[in-house]
Amino acid sequence: MLKKLKPYKIQLLFIISILVMYCTFAYGLQRYDFVKLITLYAALFFLSFKLIHLLKTDFKILVAVGVLARCIFFIAEPNLSQDFYRFLWDGRLLTQGLSPYLLTPDQWVAQGTIPISQSSELLEGMGSLSRAHYSNYPPVNQFFFWLAGLFSGNSILGGIVVLRLSIIAADLGIVWIGSKFLKVMGLPAQQIFWYFLNPFIVIELTGNLHFEGVMLFFMLAALYLLYLKKWFWAAVLWGLSVSVKLVPLMLLPLLFQFLIKPAKPSVQTQDFLRYVKQNLPASLWKSTRFYGLGIL
Repeated sequence: MLKKLKPYKIQLLFIISILVMYCTFAYGLQRYDFVKLITLYAALFFLSFKLIHLLKTDFKILVAVGVLARCIFFIAEPNLSQDFYRFLWDGRLLTQGLSPYLLTPDQWVAQGTIPISQSSELLEGMGSLSRAHYSNYPPVNQFFFWLAGLFSGNSILGGIVVLRLSIIAADLGIVWIGSKFLKVMGLPAQQIFWYFLNPFIVIELTGNLHFEGVMLFFMLAALYLLYLKKWFWAAVLWGLSVSVKLVPLMLLPLLFQFLIKPAKPSVQTQDFLRYVKQNLPASLWKSTRFYGLGIL
């Protein structure tokens, strides 16, 4: 790979600059330093935009840059979000066989018996707002918190690493599924890098441990299978996506027209409204089975 990069001095300079800036973002930025934050953000967007244009045919190199950018954050504590403290709190409750939905952290404190390690650090880190409320993270999201609690032991940093690995794996899955999806739709597979090398995605998901990337992986896989007319597994994956973040639930109505369209359009079925009217029972069955399984 390095030999391949040698003739491309500008591209190599861009890659090094991007990685250095991500390193600064991960280990040398305080959330109150707005000028530094916005300057790094703007520079990263510009350099990433130029790099995608310059290396748009070098798929493997762009994947490598995206992976390296994410690996820079590997042992960094999120500096723009404190949500991960609540993730670890919920995960450690689950490893003890306790539901994170039953009591708020403040209620655990009031009981006087907190069954998890490092409770003081986690409570202080998550802040008063999170402490006072019940967990609002859906069950599949909680599964990843449980993994962090299971494999990190009593280490907060270990929990961060496990959560980060889950998010990076989901982003790699998005590159894989997304490139296949683009190809079957007749679009350039390189367009997936507008997601994978997007600084907002790298920083907010891998850096700050937000699980929208895992949600998007399941949702994109569902759309891909739905496009291939494999509705059953598409519905299952859509349900998993909703069980990470609730956003895809709001998008279900947008699939209605795709779900009920004729399998083999002909001259007689080009008028969509007329087709639905003439085939109402079959159309409703197509949509109902998908929605029903997904919601179930």
